[in-house]
Amino acid sequence: MKAYDLLAYLLEHTQPGSIVVVTTPNNIPIMLNKEDEFSVLAYVCKDEDVKKLRETFDKSTIHRAVLDLLTQLSDYLQTQIDELNIANSASFPGCVEKRTPRQREVKREKPRPKKEDIKLLIEQMRTLPEEFDILPLLSHEGKLISLVMQNLSLTTLDKIVKSLSHVKGDAIMPINPDLQTLNYVLSTIKFDLQKGNPLSSFDNFTFFTAMFVDQGDIGEGEFMSKKIPKRSGKFFTSNSKGGLKPIPLEFLDYSKNKKNGLYVGYFIHDGQQFVRLGGFDLLDYHEQGKFTINAYLLSSFLAAQKDFSIEYSAFDKLVSNFVNSVISKGIGAKYVKEVFELENLLYDIQLVKNVTKESINIVDPISFWYYKSKGQDPLLCTECELKDKVELWNKITKGWFREFLL
Repeated sequence: MKAYDLLAYLLEHTQPGSIVVVTTPNNIPIMLNKEDEFSVLAYVCKDEDVKKLRETFDKSTIHRAVLDLLTQLSDYLQTQIDELNIANSASFPGCVEKRTPRQREVKREKPRPKKEDIKLLIEQMRTLPEEFDILPLLSHEGKLISLVMQNLSLTTLDKIVKSLSHVKGDAIMPINPDLQTLNYVLSTIKFDLQKGNPLSSFDNFTFFTAMFVDQGDIGEGEFMSKKIPKRSGKFFTSNSKGGLKPIPLEFLDYSKNKKNGLYVGYFIHDGQQFVRLGGFDLLDYHEQGKFTINAYLLSSFLAAQKDFSIEYSAFDKLVSNFVNSVISKGIGAKYVKEVFELENLLYDIQLVKNVTKESINIVDPISFWYYKSKGQDPLLCTECELKDKVELWNKITKGWFREFLL
């Protein structure tokens, strides 16, 4: 039987106190002791040594526990475990559990960073470089409101353009960037439920991206004197700890969505209502390799970054929560295992710089756009002409987003 399916069933359905023995295809016994509802202890013998592996989990992380246990067993036995079978008994003759001394961890207090005037930092961030790229969003009172890719802020222009463009002085030239690069950058722009977004705002308008499950038409609304269909959606909020909560929201949208489909939307909030300007079907993009679920989750989780780093354990929790709360029992169920496996390939996500057990070091979206638009591999911009914007982005965003739309 498939190892993943068997272990998932045993962890979920066996009673606390139960002991079940499974064997690998080459007859290595593994004893599973279900200690309580949310922990399991696995014993496996190799070279006269009993290895003890413990996994703790909850309802939202059971799939992660299965994959972690399989990984540990495969590493210990030095063979990939794809199949397991139920056995009647097991014995470990001559085996002794190997004990390793515990090391005491010494916690050191981190120096508190010096507080800076956030309003002044935002003003500095919004100043425009000599040349920049814009993503047009909407026209308002004869002006074009656009997102500036070099500082992720909104600005207005007297000229109206309909596509991504490069601005240098009075000259505006259309550009054709890679769609995946654009989605990486836009996915990092989030909306805090209490404070909005410090950068992507102008007057009452705030631009951001968010993921939602479409729940169908509920009537009609009005935006800027235009009648637009109104829809209901199940959105999700997250925080720096990787939590995930559903939240119902109404929004205006011209798009013809599939009910119960999983979408990423480009939104404007005008101080009263949410208006979707565009977006994509996340499962379709994942299936076609245009932009994976994992890439979207990590890009979105940059809202929780501090000094170009996010906590690995927090992102891991977010992935588990997403799988169990969003796709495990819906139309995305077939992607559950793939999402967990892709998390082990974090370097495939282009915003990832390097990974340790504690943290994921990232490339910020401004540096990312700067280098990718030049056809170069993304790096953290420490010497380029946008290095001041990069530092400002870090100072402004870290700690700003407490509970944000994912």
